[in-house]
Amino acid sequence: MAANSNALLRHKILDNCLRDTQNRYTLKDLINECSKALQIKYNNKEQKVSVRTIQLDIQFMRDPHNGYGAPIVVYDNKYYRYSDPSFSINKSELSRNTLGNLKEAVNILREYGSFNGFEQIKEIVSVLDEEILSKNNSSNRAVSYEKKKNPLGLEYFNIIYDAIINKKVLCIGYYSSRSNNIMPIIFYPMYLKEYKGRWYAMGYKDGLRGVYKLPIDRIRDFSYAILPFPEELEFNAEEYFRDIIGVTRLSGEVRCIRFLVKNKLAPFLRINPLHQSQRVVNVHENGNIEFEIDIIPNREFYSTIFEYQPNIQIISPRDIGVQANATVTDLIDELPDYTRQNGTADEDAAMDNWDDGFNLFSELNK
Repeated sequence: MAANSNALLRHKILDNCLRDTQNRYTLKDLINECSKALQIKYNNKEQKVSVRTIQLDIQFMRDPHNGYGAPIVVYDNKYYRYSDPSFSINKSELSRNTLGNLKEAVNILREYGSFNGFEQIKEIVSVLDEEILSKNNSSNRAVSYEKKKNPLGLEYFNIIYDAIINKKVLCIGYYSSRSNNIMPIIFYPMYLKEYKGRWYAMGYKDGLRGVYKLPIDRIRDFSYAILPFPEELEFNAEEYFRDIIGVTRLSGEVRCIRFLVKNKLAPFLRINPLHQSQRVVNVHENGNIEFEIDIIPNREFYSTIFEYQPNIQIISPRDIGVQANATVTDLIDELPDYTRQNGTADEDAAMDNWDDGFNLFSELNK
């Protein structure tokens, strides 16, 4: 399995080099790049890839049946490059041989999924099974899952993961949407977290106190900083995420928040709680349910309240209800007023009466 992993890493490095139209890579250069990547993988232990290994890798990548069908050509009898700059092995179909190896790995994962603590592996196995099946016979698919097309930043996922495991300091080229510029930051990665389809690297930013969350889709480039990784840096993921929704932990105390959910949404939130602390405190005759959660309110919490409008209202505390209402109002105020343009008086009146009076904190003054 380790040999297959090393081969895949070499193929990815070769792919990056062969797609690079700004540089010219000789066979020696390709060997050096692959050796560097393996050295990083094995925590700076010296790794030397042989000429024969790279030659076989190139031969495999060219193979249209067992490999990737890569259009690798040699320019001036010296430099290696794709004849089609848009080609990438990441865009190519997996070979039957590769699919067979992947299926063997899935079978191993399936065995581990039966052990306590590894239940989530079963979901991963189901997704992989469907992907393998789709490559062999797309008409027999039984499961579909949502995935982003060309998600930004995922090419840095393995870099960050390796830096976390091996305690490496990164110099990140971070894109700021506010300034529309790329800024260099020194980053000490500690943890990777996915929230609503977006990956975040949790760690510490040089010159800033406290945990820093870095959306990896904001990364534009990286290099390794020649700095020691401070031994005193710690990140307790269980403690950090325990009292929040999402990835933003603000300073402040945990608040007990009570909210009322309309009967049309209540059954869903009863089996899909907003937070692990959620509990039922009152069930109304009309099917509405009152819940409580113990969290530190953050941006993700208020966004969730907005997402489920108009079926949730905050009962207490009042300040959180006021803040939730203000957040929703601010978001609504930013929307174009489509209803007022070219509309009749009757249509405008109908729009005025569409709401049934349900308010985020209508119960607060009772």
